[in-house]
Amino acid sequence: MPVFRYQGLSAAGKSVNGTVEASNEAGAYRLLTGDGITPIALETGVAQEGPKRGGRRLLWGLWSSGRVPAATRTLFMRELATFIGADIPLLEALDVLRKQEANPRFQAILNDIHDQVKGGESFSKALTTYPKVFSPLLFSMVRVGETGGMLGPVLEQMATWMEHEEEVRDEVRAAMAYPMMIVSLGFVTVIILLSFVLPRITTIFAGMEAELPLPTRLLMSTAGFMGRWWWTLPIVGVLAAVGVARGIKTPAGRNLYDRAALGLPIFGTLSMRSALSRFARANSAMLASGVPLLESLKVVRGLVDNTLIVAMIERTIEGVTRGQPLARSLAQSPYFPPGVIHLLGVGERTGKLAEMFDRVA
Repeated sequence: MPVFRYQGLSAAGKSVNGTVEASNEAGAYRLLTGDGITPIALETGVAQEGPKRGGRRLLWGLWSSGRVPAATRTLFMRELATFIGADIPLLEALDVLRKQEANPRFQAILNDIHDQVKGGESFSKALTTYPKVFSPLLFSMVRVGETGGMLGPVLEQMATWMEHEEEVRDEVRAAMAYPMMIVSLGFVTVIILLSFVLPRITTIFAGMEAELPLPTRLLMSTAGFMGRWWWTLPIVGVLAAVGVARGIKTPAGRNLYDRAALGLPIFGTLSMRSALSRFARANSAMLASGVPLLESLKVVRGLVDNTLIVAMIERTIEGVTRGQPLARSLAQSPYFPPGVIHLLGVGERTGKLAEMFDRVA
């Protein structure tokens, strides 16, 4: 088996080098990334069996291009579903799509997936090599499609689901853009007034012997402070942002942040409804493909990034595991409206739970 020399970056950002034993370059890359090392270069070393091979391959495309855009992944899934629906073999479809891919990072990923499938690996297992690019829902759905011999319809369904997700994401961004702009503009306006305008006006009141009302005195003091120390605001803002970023990496900090985010007017409601819509649509897709409810809930749990809603799903999983109806388990959560609970209860009783989840979404 060949031995590869590598140069890369550790998880701490330090330069590292060494050797790794693998059957090919793709396998070496997977082993290194699994150990938390980002490869920059691979060079074929001396094989344990067979002659020495030379050559060097830089892996810039796998890390320098940033994330793979959601639109790129959605287009790939739609095209792959079209190919499979036209009875084109999976390996041939992957070969065509990897050659025409314009994004260098995604093309490198598709090359590796193609090589794994060509080497006898299942498509679903090859996808799990890239958990930051493809979702756990896709892994499970593709595995179900492979097992049941219906990969084409499953890919078609996943392409539709991904398109819905992209549409909802764009709608949420558009809905949040205007209030964010108004809040930002209002904040900047207040800072300018307190820092530069009011300090000049307050000099008029400073010479007056009459005692001013408390609100006026507070405003004058604030304006005087801002007039002298306005330059500290960017520093305080940066320190606050760093503190929040570090805090949400801890379980307690993340829980507090998510609770505060859901409590915000407008933004909190929008965020909660977006998460619940994703929860319902993903469950609908999996149940319609024959995935058991319990497994579906466990997979969908990984798609939600709000810890409070994740905790709600975990309590629901515990209830369903004990034999409790889904609707009754969800009714214990403050996030599901009564109308939604009623719909899902009807879906359970009539055997149309997937359809009801779709209506909820």
